Amino acid sequence: MVLFLLSLNIEVNSSSTESLHLPSIIADHMILQQQTNVAIWGWDKPGNTVTVQFRDHEVKTTVEVDGKWQVKIPSGKAGGPFNLTIQGSQLITLKDVLVGEVWVAGGQSNMWWFVSRSDNSQQEISQANFPHIRVWDANTSPQENGWPANTPQKTIPAKWELTTPKTVKNFPATAYFFAKELHQKLNVPIGIVHLAVPNREIETFLSQPLLAANFPETLAFWRLQKDSKTRPAQLFNGMVYPAIPYTPRGFIWWQGESNAKEAMQYRTLFPSLIQEWRSLWGNDNAPFLFVELANFLEKQTYPSEDDPWPRLRSAQKEALKLPNTAMISTIDILDENNNFNNIHPPNKQLAGKRLFLAAMATVYGQKDLVWSGPVYQSVEFKENQAIVTFDSAGKGLKIKGDQLKGFAVAGSNHRFFWADGKIEGNRVILTSEAVKQPVAVRYGWANNPIGNLYNSAELPAFPFRTDNWLLNLDESRFEAMSLVELAAYIQTNILPIQPEIKSVWDEVYQAIKTDNKPLANQRLKTLINQPLEDEKLAIALEIISEKLRL
Repeated sequence: MVLFLLSLNIEVNSSSTESLHLPSIIADHMILQQQTNVAIWGWDKPGNTVTVQFRDHEVKTTVEVDGKWQVKIPSGKAGGPFNLTIQGSQLITLKDVLVGEVWVAGGQSNMWWFVSRSDNSQQEISQANFPHIRVWDANTSPQENGWPANTPQKTIPAKWELTTPKTVKNFPATAYFFAKELHQKLNVPIGIVHLAVPNREIETFLSQPLLAANFPETLAFWRLQKDSKTRPAQLFNGMVYPAIPYTPRGFIWWQGESNAKEAMQYRTLFPSLIQEWRSLWGNDNAPFLFVELANFLEKQTYPSEDDPWPRLRSAQKEALKLPNTAMISTIDILDENNNFNNIHPPNKQLAGKRLFLAAMATVYGQKDLVWSGPVYQSVEFKENQAIVTFDSAGKGLKIKGDQLKGFAVAGSNHRFFWADGKIEGNRVILTSEAVKQPVAVRYGWANNPIGNLYNSAELPAFPFRTDNWLLNLDESRFEAMSLVELAAYIQTNILPIQPEIKSVWDEVYQAIKTDNKPLANQRLKTLINQPLEDEKLAIALEIISEKLRL
């Protein structure tokens, strides 16, 4: 992918200034990233000298012709509270400034979701006495819509909040639980810069110059959408830009649900966001940790289900080709006690904990920590077996339950069937009576997969596929066929494998050929009630049923 990262020579929506003032993120109670030169900026009369003092350091600069000034000043070791003074047209003293670890938390509703709506919320709220965990929340507007804008904004109505039982209930839960784990482990202040808005596509968090240079077809598509709440770049303008270039350690991200039907575009949009955010925040190698889409909707029925969410999960993995990225799984965050139609799993503690584990291992040097679930490494096909090898197995792979579930294999006809499996160390050996010579393996390929493979650290295996076959089952092809044409297609290409089901299909097929629709419809009802393994066949049979009723 060739990506043009543009310097943002953007006309910021602001009026000229004659007095010293600051963005809301540079304020009392803020937390600065430790052991680095942190960005401090604001506006004053052009040509004025601005002096910033913090701890034992002093930095001076001259205000530019557009009224903006910016300096970088050493933050020093974690600690505080300190005062930070800024002398320009007037003197501003910022109080109760801490130094610690700062993370930017972005995405859509699952990163925005409140602590008060999470599991065990009453207990979490009552115990939330952590004055050294602080949140600057850019999503403070009514109706949860953030602050979309058509041009980049100087600042936003937000403030740094300390964690107390009174404030924490409205904190972003995943980011808070991540920060809580870090704070208790590292024993330093933790700051969260929160930039998440529910139900928003990734395009809204990217800048207009980047989109125009790299994704003109995406902008053209959006111009045709008249019912969108937010347009491309509007959340970037209204919420992201006002937080740039506040110096963070890294980023955490949970988003993709609103892009699930555009997996192909997401394969480039998501890496582009990572590169742009890193560049604009001034660290091209900043850690970027993100959450794979959780399990959602009805439990998996077929060995491979050609649905939007597994495709989007696969697209998310493209970002792992960038350095200093890590993905955590929430594929098991909804269990049997939850409503699987809930797109907002309440167990945000699990997501925060796994992001924390990823940070400790990949950012804070705990190299021996098992932080990832099993990751597909390779597959070997030997006669009737598929032998899958995994990374991140810890002390070994394990099954949750009585028998291994969630694996499917296919032969050269591209039809997937359930596979039996056994574990040998960090390998899974798969076979299927329906596939004599497997050439492809899929695991957890569904919106809400039934897979139960874990590692010794109780972390779930990531869904994967070994093939690169074309996705997107086109139901319209079946609907366009006549009844006889579709029946012939089934007979030739996706004939049922199980003998008892094939015998019923043979009756249906013969009845259709002889134009005996009542008999075909009667036997088809029996067939549809059978447990089918092939999703494509099941869809074709449903369309056959519709055509018989016409």
